[in-house]
Amino acid sequence: MNKPGFETLFEPVKIGDVEISNRIAMAPMNLLYSTPDGYVSEQNIAWYARRAKGGFGLIITEAIVMTALAAPFIVYRNLYLHNDTFTAGLNRMVEAVHNFGAKIFAQLSIGLGRQGRALDGTPPYAPSPIPYEVNADMLPNTFKLMLGNPDLQRYMKGQAPREMTVEEILSEEERYAEACVRAVTAGFDGVEIHAPHGYLLHQFLSPRSNKRTDEYGGSLVNRMRFLVELTERTLEAVRGAVPVGVRMSAAEHLSQGLTLDEVKVVAKKLEDMGVAYFNISDGSYEALKYFFPEDIEHVKNHLLKEAAELKEVLDIPIITPSIHDPVIAEKAISEGATDIISLGRQSIADPDWPNKVKNGEVNSIRRCNRCLQCLMRIMAGLYPRCAINPEVGFEQYNAELFPNKRKGEVMPTPFVKWALAQMMQSSK
Repeated sequence: MNKPGFETLFEPVKIGDVEISNRIAMAPMNLLYSTPDGYVSEQNIAWYARRAKGGFGLIITEAIVMTALAAPFIVYRNLYLHNDTFTAGLNRMVEAVHNFGAKIFAQLSIGLGRQGRALDGTPPYAPSPIPYEVNADMLPNTFKLMLGNPDLQRYMKGQAPREMTVEEILSEEERYAEACVRAVTAGFDGVEIHAPHGYLLHQFLSPRSNKRTDEYGGSLVNRMRFLVELTERTLEAVRGAVPVGVRMSAAEHLSQGLTLDEVKVVAKKLEDMGVAYFNISDGSYEALKYFFPEDIEHVKNHLLKEAAELKEVLDIPIITPSIHDPVIAEKAISEGATDIISLGRQSIADPDWPNKVKNGEVNSIRRCNRCLQCLMRIMAGLYPRCAINPEVGFEQYNAELFPNKRKGEVMPTPFVKWALAQMMQSSK
């Protein structure tokens, strides 16, 4: 029985034709657990399976890099999907999550753009040749303790990028769509186009980083053209086998940056095209204190105002992050401010948050104190750990998280749906 007061939080919700068992998602986080060359590790599998075991209805992966052009510019480590050799490991990860009854969506990235850094010194590519630069005032206070760290110093100012050509844009859209089919083959229940936090698609959307004078720059219609074309190709490629969502920052919080009013226009356009949900975040790596807020009192209602404004223009489900308090989460969903809440750092601190809330054990939740030590370790090139959860980073040694026999279908259902749609299209 659900504890009285949290009934709405544990109601199922549909994204497209995929039913999620509750309104609690694990937010996407780049935790560097992949192998150095982008393959799934045992820790990747165990990490996601542990959160599924803890009761999260939906797991959203870290940003999986989808193209060979983007792959060399990954600052530390990310999962890759730019050729077929990556698919089998991702399928193992999907199977482990499904073993605990959760759904898993793949967040798919077309690259870091000017935020990228190649080991051989090759300049990254971006909408315009404008390097990124972080003002110390835009860092969380905790991060200022690391200003002398050489890794953080490299992060503070990027290399001057070269301008991406139109030919590269069109080619990357094609490569991305091809990789989306691999995500379907791997069995993911949905895919999420990655467009927040100052990454490449965000750079095209933002007037502060996009100074192009061609059809991909200038007006909002032009600045969102890359994202719109990419979404169109993605929807066409997956052929309805899985729902397609988009993640964007609600605002950039920088001079001449992307605004919430512009985001609402973009989101409505994407909904009209067939996007099944909208996942909001905030800020960018140049405005990290909005991306990773640390003031516990201030962030109790983090982004709920922005989510409510988006719900005024959208009919599709909205996912809102950082609502760590189950009372506030229940109220937000029951009052229609959002449809699903997602937990990032709180899922690190306590992967059993959903089960504890469901079982009336709210007082036993290990509350994330937003100390940012997990993120500071990542910025220093270390594997993440948690100050209050000693299990973090060691999940791979828990044999219970690895299925010892197949549970469910042999061929992943999304792939079968895609293959049937492909056959029907070919017969016309």
